[in-house]
Amino acid sequence: MSRRKNSKLSISAEDDESVGIDMQAANMEPLDFPKPYFSRGNNAVYINFIVMIVGIVIVFTSVCGTGSAAFGRYTMSFGLFGLAGGVTNWVAVYMLFEKVPYLYGSGVIPVRYVEIRATVKDVIMNTFFDPVFLEGFIGDKLKAVGATVDTDSKVKAMVESEAFDATLDEKLKTLDADPAMAMLAGFGGAAALKPMIKPFVADLGLELAPLIKNKLTDPKFAINITTVRDEIEKYMSIRMQTLTSKKVTRLLEFVIRGHLGWLIVWGNVFGALIGIVSEGARLTPQYKCTFNTTQHEWV
Repeated sequence: MSRRKNSKLSISAEDDESVGIDMQAANMEPLDFPKPYFSRGNNAVYINFIVMIVGIVIVFTSVCGTGSAAFGRYTMSFGLFGLAGGVTNWVAVYMLFEKVPYLYGSGVIPVRYVEIRATVKDVIMNTFFDPVFLEGFIGDKLKAVGATVDTDSKVKAMVESEAFDATLDEKLKTLDADPAMAMLAGFGGAAALKPMIKPFVADLGLELAPLIKNKLTDPKFAINITTVRDEIEKYMSIRMQTLTSKKVTRLLEFVIRGHLGWLIVWGNVFGALIGIVSEGARLTPQYKCTFNTTQHEWV
């Protein structure tokens, strides 16, 4: 299990430069999430409000005991209960993203944005940069790259290059200065060994190249996965510090605000159904005629 680091990290300017982050640009506040007046949730609320008004008009203009009066009561209950359910869910959605004074629990996203961004970082690290997965992924990529490299041709080109000859000549000159090699002076010095040494080095290089390639394409040998993961986590920790309360809120709005409109829609629907059932079970206020057939009062 990876250790969870404190999300409130102290990030220095050197750290910012080491990962190439323009902190001034990163701290720019995002544009507000567009809040259209005619979204699916708002439209459902408008519809139920209109239905409620129509029901009220029918109830208070109908003759008691007629079918129109009963239709008006059902219509008013449909609109009233649907409106209540829709508005309740609308307020709940609003309170997720905005802090409302004197309403405890409102603005949960902007208030707890530090915990949210720390959780997002941990989820990303543990899901996408799991050590076992990261090691396998990098290993596959290294092997894929290594398979495209022709080591034999690379070694031959290196041995036949002028740079290799110059280096070999320099090394042979150092042998001439060695007293133990004085016996070679009469045979042209250490330089006379070059025709024998160069083919030997070339053959040795051809034999060692596959072994070196296998080692370099082994992630356990070529790369320290823990170091790679720590660098990724360091970068993410620095980047997370640029996510202000407003940025986190707007980011989540872009992701889920549109889908939350369906909560408002279904609040209207279920509220309206409850209104119909309540009216049918006579759980809502009923009316009776008093002085004439058009005057009503609450029972």
